[in-house]
Amino acid sequence: MIKKKEDLMKAAHPIFNIASRAKWWGIPPAVAFEQKVRIRFERSKYLVKTIECQSELDAVLKFRYDIFHREFQGKLLPFGTDQDTFDSIADHLVIIDKTKQKIIGTYRLISTSFSSELYSNSEFDISELLATPEIKLELSRACIHRDYRNGIVISLLWRGICQYIAAIGADYVLGCSSINTMDSGEISKIVKILAQQKVGLNHFTVFPREEYFRKNGLHLKNRKKIEALPSLLQSYLNFGARVSLHPAWDYQFHCVDFFTILNVSEMPAAYQNKYL
Repeated sequence: MIKKKEDLMKAAHPIFNIASRAKWWGIPPAVAFEQKVRIRFERSKYLVKTIECQSELDAVLKFRYDIFHREFQGKLLPFGTDQDTFDSIADHLVIIDKTKQKIIGTYRLISTSFSSELYSNSEFDISELLATPEIKLELSRACIHRDYRNGIVISLLWRGICQYIAAIGADYVLGCSSINTMDSGEISKIVKILAQQKVGLNHFTVFPREEYFRKNGLHLKNRKKIEALPSLLQSYLNFGARVSLHPAWDYQFHCVDFFTILNVSEMPAAYQNKYL
C-alpha cells in the first residue's frame, strides 16, 4: 500500500529548509512519522517489514545508535538515538528475529515519490540527477547486528528493498557507500580498484560539496594492503551499480563516502530473476 504523495509532502515540507544540509543526531523529528509503502513478508524465523508507527521508529533509532555509535565509535550521545530530520520523511525497512522479538537489521529508504530531499544531496551535488523525471530511491543508514552479519540476513534485506523498488516503480537506486577510514592511502587504493573495474559514473556528473571535498588530494601511505573492496560496496557493484570516483570526506563521523547509483534496468538478469 502506497500513501498519497501530496499528503506526505504537505506533512514533510516545513522541515526541508532546515534539513537539507544538516546532520542532527539525538534531536526529535520535526514531523511525525508515517509509513509510506507497506512491505511485509516472513522467512523462517525472520520477519521483514517497513515499520508502521512512531514507537517502531524509536526502536530503529535506538538500534542504529547501538551499532553506529556504541559498537563502531565507542561514543555516547544524548537520548541514545542515531537520528536526523530525514528519518520522519523516510520509510524504514527492518528485519526482526521473531524468536527474540528484536530488530537485527535496518535500511532507511527515501523515495522521490514522497520527498524532494535526499540525504545524498547534503554531501554531494546531485542536482543534475535530481532534475531528471525518473523515480529515485535512496538507501542509507544500513546496519546489521554483529551476530547476524551473514548472507541470509543480507539477502532478505535485499528482497525487501527490491519489493519496495517494484512497489514505487523506482528507476534508480542510490546512496552513499561509507568506508570506515580516513586514511588517504586506503581510499586512494579503493579509488584505483574502482577505476580498474571501470565502474565510474557514466551518465551523471557528481562531485562532493565543498565542505566534504579533500582539497589536498589523495596520497598513498602504504599503511594497509587492500586487495578487495569492502563487502557492502562490492555487493552494490554486483547488482550493477556505479560509483563516483570523487568521494566525500566526512570528518564528523570519520569515514569516507562514495556516491553510488544503480539503474534498475541495468541490474543483471540473475539478480532481477531472484529479487524482482
